[in-house]
Amino acid sequence: MTSPVATPIHSRGRHVALRLKPGEEVLGTLQDFVVRHDIAACTIVSSVGSLTHAAIRYANRDETTHLEGHFEICSLIGTLECAAPGEALNGAEATAKGGAHVHLSISDGEGRVIGGHMMRGCRVYTTLEIVLLVMDELTFTREPCDASGYSELVIRAAPARHDQ
Repeated sequence: MTSPVATPIHSRGRHVALRLKPGEEVLGTLQDFVVRHDIAACTIVSSVGSLTHAAIRYANRDETTHLEGHFEICSLIGTLECAAPGEALNGAEATAKGGAHVHLSISDGEGRVIGGHMMRGCRVYTTLEIVLLVMDELTFTREPCDASGYSELVIRAAPARHDQ
């Protein structure tokens, strides 16, 4: 089996900075953003913030765990893309077209850290400052993978755009 790392597909990127405000739902807001701006391939490169509600799917579990309290975001990392309606998204919920595979780790007031797949239902406490890297020369899709049994990320060169 040949690894795709041997022949990577390169893309220049542009950074987009966002600030989510208190009470905003995180994953849905990010998914809506990529759909509204027709972003076919994007990754979270930086995040700083806090939550009052966390929705996490732990490793090898089907159910979402909902937590309430005050949590610091220790890491928020993943990929986002416009997705075909009904496309499987590794357990992450999707809007009609916004796909995501995002992992979250948070700490509580005692410094205990937990993490897993970010699901819908995470709400901002004071702020969430996020920097995205948009890769205009790529497209991300999720397609069935025989090796894992899940729909996994497929990276392709984006079709040439005539408006550039």
